[in-house]
Amino acid sequence: MSNHHDSLLAEGWLPLLTTRYMGRGQVQVLHEATSTNTLLKQMALSGAPAGSLCLCETQTAGKGRLGRGWHSPAGQGLWLSVLLRPRIQPEQAPLVTLCAALAMAQAVNEVTGLDARIKWPNDLVLEGKKLCGILLEIGFGGEGIDYIVVGTGLNVRRGAYPAELAHQATSIEDHMAPPARRELLVRYLAALEETIARLEQGGFAAIAQDYRARSCTLGSTVKVSGSEDFTGTAEDIDETGALLVRDESGTLHRVLAGDVSVRGVMGYV
Repeated sequence: MSNHHDSLLAEGWLPLLTTRYMGRGQVQVLHEATSTNTLLKQMALSGAPAGSLCLCETQTAGKGRLGRGWHSPAGQGLWLSVLLRPRIQPEQAPLVTLCAALAMAQAVNEVTGLDARIKWPNDLVLEGKKLCGILLEIGFGGEGIDYIVVGTGLNVRRGAYPAELAHQATSIEDHMAPPARRELLVRYLAALEETIARLEQGGFAAIAQDYRARSCTLGSTVKVSGSEDFTGTAEDIDETGALLVRDESGTLHRVLAGDVSVRGVMGYV
């Protein structure tokens, strides 16, 4: 493992947990994993309880959205997957991405004071550069959602991303001396438990105000590409988690994460 002070071994962070169940199920901490999402999915299918997690020092086959790879070198970030079994309707599953983004933004802000912003649907950015990516994998059963695996890759140290991506990626260490990763982990698990509880009780409306306040997409000009191509202004997010974008002719479009990519016109961040 990386230097002892920044160890992710469970005995270093389990005593610090303030959660009811998050981080208290089955816990796997590995030096190397193919992908924490893949391992946790296997645990989910074997009956692991909600709040189980898998984290590792390095991933050999980390996954990003749309089948992209994710760079995850040893000791440089928080490469983590958490298992949820939320009591929500299947169509609400995309909202869990928003909960995770909000939870990580809150955790980074509480631990470091840095103003991490949410770039819809599932990235955190700091001064316009990507700090954290989030990837959901959902398993459906006979009763609706069986499990949701929430994978996050948070760049803590400068080595978390390759040098050639420095124009679009950043880390906490690029802005300050990085905190121990276990502090970020413990705060994230607490915030995630709380945002998921709010989603279960009140749907998107229960987190909407906090989410909007941390969004860097709303009010921005975005380029939508996918089933249709246009440029417009991101005005709001609806109760399904879709982005509402008004194009230059004044028409409001409901944009879904699955079939479009939303990019700042100044280039992809």
